[in-house]
Amino acid sequence: MTPRIGSIREAYAVLGLDPGAGFDAAKSAFRDAAKKLHPDITPPSPDTLSELADIVAAIRYLEARRPACLELQISAAEAASGITKALKYGDKPIIVRIPAGVCDGASLTAVGDDSVQVQISVLASEDAPMAAPDSAALEDFVDAFSRPSPMSRFARWIRNSNSAA
Repeated sequence: MTPRIGSIREAYAVLGLDPGAGFDAAKSAFRDAAKKLHPDITPPSPDTLSELADIVAAIRYLEARRPACLELQISAAEAASGITKALKYGDKPIIVRIPAGVCDGASLTAVGDDSVQVQISVLASEDAPMAAPDSAALEDFVDAFSRPSPMSRFARWIRNSNSAA
């Protein structure tokens, strides 16, 4: 089965919007079209069901590609020296490298994920006490992504020529 929607431009066109309309406008257009085409309101026919499937595919496509935006507050000392922070977006751990000398209001992307934007807010030195290093969150991130899993350690042990297996 081929996908119904192949680009953001197509998704907005299915919803009857210009590509720059934004996600909120797309969500509103989806709700209006879904109410109009719902089988309880409109008698089901192959055309109406196909159109309903198209608008569902369009909103799902836009939801999957919707960029995330997070806000991070750091102290003036952290902004001056630079810091690496581990954050969570939902269940997804992300890393943000904040370069030395970053200014208030700067927008950075997460390491390895361009869809997550992080807005930096630098607090005045008297407003924010010096935070302890974010080592626990960074350690959790390393555990989740870089350390070998028990299964891969077991497979390495099996492949090892010195093992008893």
